[in-house]
Amino acid sequence: MKLEFTNRILKNEYYQDQLHILCELEKDRIFCRHNIEHFLNVARIAMILCGRKRIKISADIIYSAALLHDIGRVQEYTEGIEHDVASQSTAAKILDSIECPRDIREKIIRLIASHRNTKADPDTPEAMFNKADKLSRNCFECNARSLCKWQKDKMNLEIEV
Repeated sequence: MKLEFTNRILKNEYYQDQLHILCELEKDRIFCRHNIEHFLNVARIAMILCGRKRIKISADIIYSAALLHDIGRVQEYTEGIEHDVASQSTAAKILDSIECPRDIREKIIRLIASHRNTKADPDTPEAMFNKADKLSRNCFECNARSLCKWQKDKMNLEIEV
């Protein structure tokens, strides 16, 4: 299955620049990083969760949202803008530049907006995306776990899906 918009995002020069900057900004980060590995883990886990709940959503939408959901961390680190807000505006710019249709664009942005919103309606793509973002973190093997700002009861100390 070809992921048309996902691959357009990956090849987009502005996206590549932002991802490179993000990786540079986090190169000395002791906590979880926001890189392509994290993005793809979020997408794969979201696909599993949606499949288990029989939630119908395009893989292209999930993967596109996963690639873009933390890209606003560049603005968070450099300008102090909350990354979920910055990610939505950066995503909109990228999605416009790759000629993503409005209906698909809105679904992708809605998923991005949900990734920090724990109040998403259960059994929705937004709730599954939010959960996937959290489950993607391997707290059980993190050397910086004792310094992490995550609440201990929210940490992934065991593998779960």
